[in-house]
Order: sequence, then C-alpha cells, then structure tokens
Amino acid sequence: MAALATKKSTVRARTGAMGYGIVVSDPVPDAPPPGVGPRRRTSPLWAKLWALVVTTNLAGFLVAIWTARIIRHQEPSPTTEQALLALYYGTMLLVAVIEAFLVDEIVFRGAFRKTHLQGRTPRYARNDEDVEEIATTLQRSTVSFPFTVLLCLGLSYLVFNLANRDFDTYYRRVGKYASVLRTTDPERLEARLDAIAELSIRREPEVVPLLVRQLERGGTEAAWAAWALGRFGDLPRPSQLFPPLVAAARKGDPVLHREAVIALGRLQHRAIAPELQRLVREDLDRDGRVDLRLLYGLGAVQVTSSIPVLTEVLHRGDEPSQRVAAWALAQHRDQRGGRQVVDILHERILSATLPVRCAIVHALGILADERSNLVLMEAYDRATPEERVEMCEHQRIAMRPDGKADEIVILMPRDIFGFKIIQSMAQMRATTPEIRAKVEPWLEARRTDPTATPAIREAARSLLEGIRSGRDDSRLRSAAEVFEPGG
Repeated sequence: MAALATKKSTVRARTGAMGYGIVVSDPVPDAPPPGVGPRRRTSPLWAKLWALVVTTNLAGFLVAIWTARIIRHQEPSPTTEQALLALYYGTMLLVAVIEAFLVDEIVFRGAFRKTHLQGRTPRYARNDEDVEEIATTLQRSTVSFPFTVLLCLGLSYLVFNLANRDFDTYYRRVGKYASVLRTTDPERLEARLDAIAELSIRREPEVVPLLVRQLERGGTEAAWAAWALGRFGDLPRPSQLFPPLVAAARKGDPVLHREAVIALGRLQHRAIAPELQRLVREDLDRDGRVDLRLLYGLGAVQVTSSIPVLTEVLHRGDEPSQRVAAWALAQHRDQRGGRQVVDILHERILSATLPVRCAIVHALGILADERSNLVLMEAYDRATPEERVEMCEHQRIAMRPDGKADEIVILMPRDIFGFKIIQSMAQMRATTPEIRAKVEPWLEARRTDPTATPAIREAARSLLEGIRSGRDDSRLRSAAEVFEPGG
C-alpha cells in the first residue's frame, strides 16, 4: 500500500459475495487553475496587422482603379460621382489607419492600442506585469499616432495615384469641371460657362473630347466650347479640331456659327476665309462696327482674297475696326501678291485719325518697304506738335464671347507718335541712293530739332548713324516680332 501511495494511486474497496478485493486505478488529474498550463500558440499581433495591411491595400487598389475608370470614362451622375469619391477617399483613409496601427505596433510596441483602446495605464498596472509593458503605456501616443496616420495617408495617396494614373490630379484639373458640365439645371449655366473657361487653358488629353461634346450640346455652352477650342492652336496637330468646328458652324445657330468661324480663323484654317469675309461685310454694312475677332481671324488665315474687304474696313469701319484692319493687312506681307497692301496703307495714312495713323505706322514697320520712308516723313511733318507727342496705344481684342477675358494685344509697344514713326523707319532702313538722299537730311533735322523730345532726337541720331555706317540690323528681331502675339 505504501508503494501504491507513492504513485499517488487511488484505492477503492469493492465488496462481493466471495469477500473483499482491492482495485488500484490511476488518479484522475484535477483541472489546472486559471492562467496555469500550456498556452495556445498564436501569431503575434504585428503579423496579423501586416496581413490586414496587405489585404486592405489590394482592396484599395481595386477601388481606386475602379472609381477612377468610372469617373473618367462613363460620365456618372453627380450623385453617383459623389458616392464614388466618398468610397475612394474613405478607402484611402481606412488603409492609412490600419497601416498606422501596424507602425504603432512595430515602432512604439502598441502604445496607442494599449493606452487608448485597452485602457492600460501605469496606475492600474499589476505587480507581476512586465516592466516593458508598463513603460510602453508612458509613451506620448496621442501625438505619435495621429502623426503616423497622416504619414500613412500621404503614402496611400501616392500609391493609389500610381495605381489609377494620377486620378487626383486629373480630377482637380479636369474632372471637377467635367462634373459641372454634366449638369442640366438652367440656374447653373454660369457655373458651366466658368468650367468651359477653365478647361480652355488645360491641355490634358481628356479636355478636347469633353469640349467637343459640348459643341454637340447646343446653346450657350456650345458657343463657349467653340471659343475654347479656338485657343488650342498650340496643339501638335490643331487640324484635328477642324471637323467638329466646321460641323458646329453648319448647325444653323447664328451665335454658334459666328463663334465656330472665329475659332477656325484663329486656328488658321484657310478654307474658312470666305465665311470670315462674309461676316465682316455684314457687320460693316450694318453699322460699321465690325467684330474685331473676325478681323483678327482674317489676319491669322492670311489669304490675299481678304485684302479687298480689309481695305473697305480701313476706310469705312469705326476707329477700332480700322486699327485692327491695318494690322491684319500687314500680316499678308509674306503671301504672293501681299505687297500690294503697302500702297493701300500709303493712300490711307494722311487722311486717317491719329489712332488709325498710329496703327498704319505700325503696320508699315511690319511690312518694311523702303518706299514707306517718304510717306512716314510726310506723316511726321504734317502732324501738329501736339500729335507728335500723343501716345499711340496698343489695341486689345477680347476673344471670349462675353468680351471679358482672353485678350490678345496688338500694336505693341506703346510710344508717342513721333517716336513710333522713326521706329518704323528703322525697320525698313533706307539703302538706295534716291531714298537716302531724302532720309538723311530729314533725320539730321530731327536730330537737331529743339522742339522734338529727347527720345525722338536720340532715335533720329541712332538711325542716321546706322544708315551712314551701313550697320546690319537684319539679324535683330523687330519690334513687331518682340511684342506681337507669338513673338
């Protein structure tokens, strides 16, 4: 029995008809107390968070690509678009928070989780708790964790945009305006026009198709879209804009027709010149106030068939129209037969008002015909002393349909009339003996003229010196090339 006792066996007695017997059995082990015994093997928390980060990032990539594709290509309704954006940015924030928990677990030993989610503080720590666990709760997790979330949010932003081809930049520059253009509420017309104005200065590949769809829409939006497309002359292949603009010009809407024709002229579509000329004559016959944008278009397309109508405007139009017509005539200098405009300007300069004379002087400087020296000297001599010091202003042409923006400035730079004449003479430098015999004495007189301004006297002296020394200024850019659009 002692041996049995040392083995901690249990002895039970059984009685029966034949007598007594002893049965020895193994002891039944008692259940261990709580916290005692082998622990189940589980993965560390950081490993679980790592797996969760990988899973949420993969899901986030899918959401980012899917939402970007729908908003870019399927034109959802405004309500659907807002829901998609909420899903997109909500997923981005969720991924950032989970990543921040992983960083908190690895770098700060879970300080934020233990102090703010589990409520552990040194005050309520157990005596047998690990010293490192207590130290973890002392870290300033209220500062480190939000900062970590922001860092992870920035990282998620970059990664998401890498996956969806920079969707956020697209939406900021194009998408939000495309969303406005999908509205049909008449009260939001101004917002739609503002969106078209913003898109007119964007060059993302999605912009042109978006504006072409507005052409098909009709109404005021279509007219503004035509104007916006006219600003895309800097495309590698602007001819791609010709078919939709020509189609818009044929729709029968007078406002859209005019804006489409002006846009085609601005894009230098030479086939539109007859229609530009017709619209100019209509304005001229109505009240003499020609749309300056039409004249600018004729100067841009540069076909010699426009010279007669521009000449009519130079004589019959209102003052701004005459000034722009003089500039437009000078743009034909490189066309076959374009030099005839020199004589047209010579005939008009002496009888025109001073602002128109300023424009003609500028145009003659662009044409740079040596014969113009004589006409310019006569224009100076006929001008009164007051007119010689009158400022020749530049001319602004507002190209937007409402006339409030997209200004093109011509007839630059601003100078007094007398100085501008000598400046134009410098562009055409007298070289033949017959011309020099008249120009040099005249310049000498201006150089020593006590009534002339110092600027005029100095300009005359410099030009006279250049003529006599045979100085070659041909390689220098002219004032027109410096100050005109595209110069």
